[in-house]
Amino acid sequence: MKLDKLDKFKLITYQNIDIDERNVVTLLYQPLIGCAAFSLYLTLWSLIDRSKLKTPEYYHSKIFDLNSISPTVFLNARKKLEAIGLLVVFQNEDLLLYELKAPLSAEEFIKDGSLGAYLFSEIGQVNFDELVNLFRISSFEKDGFKNITTNFDEVFQSIVAPIETDDVFMNRSKSKITINHDFDFDIFFEGLSKNFVDHRKITSRVKEKISRLSYVYNLDEFTMQKVFMDSVKKDKSVNLDELSKRAGYWFKFENKTDKVNLKDKTSKKTTTNNDVINMCKTSLPLNILEDLFGSKPAAVELKIVEQLLENTELNTELINFLIVFVIGNTDSFPSYNYFEKVAADWQRRGLITVEDAVAHIKSRNKKRTSSKATQKNLLPKDIESDWLDDYIKNL
Repeated sequence: MKLDKLDKFKLITYQNIDIDERNVVTLLYQPLIGCAAFSLYLTLWSLIDRSKLKTPEYYHSKIFDLNSISPTVFLNARKKLEAIGLLVVFQNEDLLLYELKAPLSAEEFIKDGSLGAYLFSEIGQVNFDELVNLFRISSFEKDGFKNITTNFDEVFQSIVAPIETDDVFMNRSKSKITINHDFDFDIFFEGLSKNFVDHRKITSRVKEKISRLSYVYNLDEFTMQKVFMDSVKKDKSVNLDELSKRAGYWFKFENKTDKVNLKDKTSKKTTTNNDVINMCKTSLPLNILEDLFGSKPAAVELKIVEQLLENTELNTELINFLIVFVIGNTDSFPSYNYFEKVAADWQRRGLITVEDAVAHIKSRNKKRTSSKATQKNLLPKDIESDWLDDYIKNL
C-alpha cells in the first residue's frame, strides 16, 4: 500500500490511557514493536482531544514532520501497531480513520499465549524476570486479621425502581465478543455450597468466563460445578487461570473413553458451501473440529479456541470459519500464533459474518493473481472460489 503525504486521516478512541498503561507500552510492547512504532503510538495519542476522544482531519505529512520519518517508515511502524492490536485502520473514499486501542494490562500481556512468549524470546530470562517484578503487586500478609469492611446494604437502602437511560457512556473496558450460549446459571448455582463458595465473588467477569469455557469445552452445568469447585481459593473466590486449566482437565476426563470415529457415522455429511457456512453459524468449535478430523479434539486444540475467543474481537461464527479455513490451508492444527495472524487481518478489515470472510478471501485471491507484486505475504495461501466444495468433499 502506497501512502501519499497529502492523504488525510482522522483519529478516534473510546478511552484515554493512564500512566500505568503508558508504562506497559514502554516496557512490554516497545521491545516487540521497536522505537519507531512506539514513538508513533504516543504521537497519535498526543493528537487526540481528551474531551472529545477524536481529532479533526490531518494530512499524513503532519505525522511525518512530527516524528521526522519517511512515509515508508511510517507505514512499517503503523503495521506493527495494527498487528499487535494497538491500532485499527478503516478507510473510505476520502480518508483513513485510525482507532487507537488501549494496551493490555501487564498481567494480561505477560500471561498472553503469544505476546509474553515473544517478549521472553526478545529480551531474555533476566530482563523478563525484572519486568515481571516491576509490575507485580506485593500483597500484605492478612493472616490473623478479620475483614470488618461494611457491606453496601448496611449503609444504602433499597431503591424503589431502577434508573432507565438510553445514553451511551465512555467505557474503558476492552472490546470482547459475546457468546450466545445456553448456560443455566440457576442450575449451576444450586450445586455450589455457600460453605465453600462466596456467591458475591462470582462477578459478571467470572460468569462470562464460565459461560465461555462451557461453550468451548462443551461442559454442562453439573460438570462446570466440578470445574469451578476445583478452582476455588481459600478466601472462597475463584482463580480464573486455574478455572481454565481445570476445564481442560475435565474435558479430557469426560472424553477419555470416547474414541468414536465420526467418519463412520451414517448421518448426513456436509457437501456444499452453504452446509459449511451453516455449520459455522450453528455448531460448537468442538463439533467443527470433530467433523474436520473425525475424532475428538485434543484439549490443547480447544485451549487455542479459548484464547481466540478471549483475545480477539471475532464473533463465534467467524472463529468457527477461521478454524475451517486455517486447517483447510495447512492440513494440520497449527500454533495459536498462526490463527491469531489471520484473525488480526479479518478483525482489521471489519469482517462480521462467514459470508464476509469468504468474499474477502476470494477478492484478495483475485487481486493477488492479477498483481505482479513481489511483496512477501505472511498470511496463508488464499482459497480458490471452489475451495469450500473441494475441501468438504474430503471430510
